[in-house]
Amino acid sequence: MATNLYKNWWLLTLKGILAIIFGIFATFVPGVTLKILMIYFGLFIILAGIFLIIGSISHMKNNKKWGMWMFEGILDVIIGLVVVFYPALSLDIFIVILAIWAISIGFTQLFSALNSNHVKSARWLMIINAVIVIVFAIVLFINPFESAMALTYIVGIFALLFGIFITVYSFKLKDITKE
Repeated sequence: MATNLYKNWWLLTLKGILAIIFGIFATFVPGVTLKILMIYFGLFIILAGIFLIIGSISHMKNNKKWGMWMFEGILDVIIGLVVVFYPALSLDIFIVILAIWAISIGFTQLFSALNSNHVKSARWLMIINAVIVIVFAIVLFINPFESAMALTYIVGIFALLFGIFITVYSFKLKDITKE
């Protein structure tokens, strides 16, 4: 059963790798304008959403809990499109969109991890990742950072952590499918 449920573990791996690349870019090339960073982030969210939608569709027949992946995927695509097509939005609006996305994804991942019966050995990774995402969202809502450069570093570090956790989690799923 687990083989059928998690045969597309590589979609999470790809999402994690995209997040790591984005995190490296944001952390080590902070001089890039925030507009370009916002567009790149929007494209990352759109791609991640597409991969989650594909994954949820492939799980519809085998797993009754595919809805959270579909919800997260649709939310990713919608928010990504807003960020890409309206990059001229002020930084404050971008931060609010980013915070809403992060808190939604954090709680989606938390509920998914707590309701998952098939991934008990890797559940703690998803819970830790969800908590990091939720804390990141709260920090963005509070927004104590006044400079765009500081925000760039924070987003980059978050993306690196998110990408690492999701990639490790995906390899745990891969190992489960071999059992």
